[in-house]
Amino acid sequence: MNEEEVKKRLDTIINKSRTKYYKPIQIAEVLYHSRVFGDINVARLEDYRTKSKKWRDEISEKLLHQISTSSSRFQDDLWNQNAMPPEILVILDRINKAKAGIVEYYIYHQLLARQNTIISIVETVTKAIQSPDKFYLNELLASFRNESGLRRSTDKCYEIVTYSLLETIVTALETQVTVKVSPRKRELLNEFADLAKVLLNISSDNLEWTETAHIYRVGVTNAADRGLDMWASFGIAIQVKHLTLDASLAEEIVDRIESDRIVLVCRDVDSSIIKTVIKQIGWGKRVRGIIKESELLQWYDLCCRGQFTSTLATSLLNG
Repeated sequence: MNEEEVKKRLDTIINKSRTKYYKPIQIAEVLYHSRVFGDINVARLEDYRTKSKKWRDEISEKLLHQISTSSSRFQDDLWNQNAMPPEILVILDRINKAKAGIVEYYIYHQLLARQNTIISIVETVTKAIQSPDKFYLNELLASFRNESGLRRSTDKCYEIVTYSLLETIVTALETQVTVKVSPRKRELLNEFADLAKVLLNISSDNLEWTETAHIYRVGVTNAADRGLDMWASFGIAIQVKHLTLDASLAEEIVDRIESDRIVLVCRDVDSSIIKTVIKQIGWGKRVRGIIKESELLQWYDLCCRGQFTSTLATSLLNG
């Protein structure tokens, strides 16, 4: 493999990386240790396979204030034959040493460019808090879809804007959730008093309680995840998908969510596929509804330019 082909391989890894750049940083730190300390041989994977994760995390913590939470197996995929195996890394190492760390510089320069793009988007949203009528969700989504370095993070943007909208509306409506046990079941409640206290926060002296309803994000997930994205304190499971769906994938998404009240959020083009699958397998009762992207755009317009903008916009854009 010549130098041009090696650069293309590195660029492929960079372009596939999400905004945190964990894999490119890991490559850069292996090359750095080889060049500066000479304490590893890049031809021997075991010299750096485990150590490089620590080196990467130290740098990503300083630069991005986050570290990788992916499984060890996923992280080790970096050194597979279709990514950056030792025999290709040896060539990068030779180039990097011959030109005073040029590969390390190139990787971090690409990271800086990516972060500057993200900063620009954040600044746009922040400014929109003062002038919400100038914020358009379709422009934000387009900035992710059209920027090659951000395209793989579009699904996360999609999830965040959905969460912000749902939580804003649920909160603005002052929605409440009540848990209540019938007085007729007081004797049964007393029999299982300890369990009822832990599970329901109910006792024979206090048979009900009420709290403000909220939407919660489950947490950080990877691009291949098809599980739950959000859940509501009133029992709704919410799945956000920005993937191109076919019938089998749509069926798998619904089937893997352990809830009988599911709300799916997807692109307009995928909604018809989901509806077809739901009818075919009789899951109409499990799926509460489908939110299409066009509806998200409409509801964002109402929040930013509608009758209740003063109530909704700040919370929405801060979300």
